[in-house]
Amino acid sequence: MSSRVVRMLLATCCALAGLLASGGALAGLPTGERWLTHVKQDLLPFWSGAAAMGKPIGNFPTFRCNDGSVFDPEAPCEELKSPPAWIRPELGRSYVRMQARQTYAYGVAYHLTGDVRWLELARAGARRTVALLDPQSGSPTWFEAGRGGPEPAARTAQDQSYAVVGIAMLYYLTRDPALEQALIAHQRYVFSRYWDADWSMLRWVPKEGPADEAAKQELVAQLDQLNAYMLLVVPYLPAEARAAWHEDIRRVARALIDKFHDPARGIFYGTLERGAESRRDGARHNDFGHTIKAYWMLMLAGRELGDAELERFGHDGGAKVLDRAWDAESGAWGSAWHGQEVDTSKSWWIYAELDQMASFLALERPELASRLESSWRFWLTKMTAPNGGEIYGWVDPTGAAPANSLRIHQWKNGYHSFEHALVSYLTAQALAGKPATLHFALQREDKNLRPYLMQGKVVSVKSRDGRQAVEFAIPVQKANH
Repeated sequence: MSSRVVRMLLATCCALAGLLASGGALAGLPTGERWLTHVKQDLLPFWSGAAAMGKPIGNFPTFRCNDGSVFDPEAPCEELKSPPAWIRPELGRSYVRMQARQTYAYGVAYHLTGDVRWLELARAGARRTVALLDPQSGSPTWFEAGRGGPEPAARTAQDQSYAVVGIAMLYYLTRDPALEQALIAHQRYVFSRYWDADWSMLRWVPKEGPADEAAKQELVAQLDQLNAYMLLVVPYLPAEARAAWHEDIRRVARALIDKFHDPARGIFYGTLERGAESRRDGARHNDFGHTIKAYWMLMLAGRELGDAELERFGHDGGAKVLDRAWDAESGAWGSAWHGQEVDTSKSWWIYAELDQMASFLALERPELASRLESSWRFWLTKMTAPNGGEIYGWVDPTGAAPANSLRIHQWKNGYHSFEHALVSYLTAQALAGKPATLHFALQREDKNLRPYLMQGKVVSVKSRDGRQAVEFAIPVQKANH
């Protein structure tokens, strides 16, 4: 162990000792081991049965019943007999973005547990995704009756980003050169096909797409390029590709701030094309989830680019959103703003994004651990379905879930729940002054190892059969913001 790492661990322990002496909440914080148990007992059972793996394995289904069984349209389970109107017409489709998100989830499962079966499932999902990528047309959005659709001009930039979220995770774990080339080619396709120089942003669909869709200006067309793959992958790319991606990350960051950010309100609007309607509270994607994700990604982009001003913008804006989104009565996050009021119901993915930003900031301001203690316990005891049933999609302010709440559909898969578990594990270990162990399967020697999107130093590496168990020291310190 290097002297630098020893000094880091000692500084972290001293900071945490001071927090405990001043009455901090670390003693009650769910531990890293608790988060590993959450993954193994609460999440993975839903993703470990034959029905989850698809036919062939890697062709993961978009819809399943809450008991994990295959959806049968001839004899639907109770929760899929009369689904909401926004789900009903989609039941015959298999979405590539959801297969990719499940690939990501298996990658995280291996990353945290070291169990090779999850790595093999991630590889199976990635093989399918890579086979679907076309440098001239990108990825299909969905398959129905064996046919991919829609036509390339109608495919959204958001769906193109999430088509590769699984291979991005697997590349981070393996540095597989085939995945590297696929990611470089797909990113090049997205930015050449969707970037509009007149708008200075990525389009929702290509300019020649359906007129109503081509008129849309969407936050997620920009944001999800950073979130789904670019910021996770870019540190490990060859120098030429990394430089090109850095420039595109800057372009996206400028678009987010210049086009979608309201500095007076400290929020990001989800759309622009409808004018005043786009700025209305409750309008499409005007919520804490999209706003906090934008600040989080901008903070991380600033770190990656060495841009202290951009990092500070994301950091400080995110901290203010966390204060606004916090509901002291439930000891948990709200979902959206309505004037000066907060919608205190809980949407699983919004809650996860808020928790993740709070986790990153708690590494700089350990006093925020008291808020994490409460929000994590709400997640573990109320957002988590019993008997290995994954995470509820929505609960009311008390934590009550509606009857027949779906665990999986065309927008819900394992992505958010597994990312949340990974970030929570890393944060819990750091706040406890303990190293975090993550598992890789590197195909080339690479000393550039990081604990996911966090900052940290390698303490030790244990290699066996082409796989590596890496201990990281993640610093906890006061911020200089």
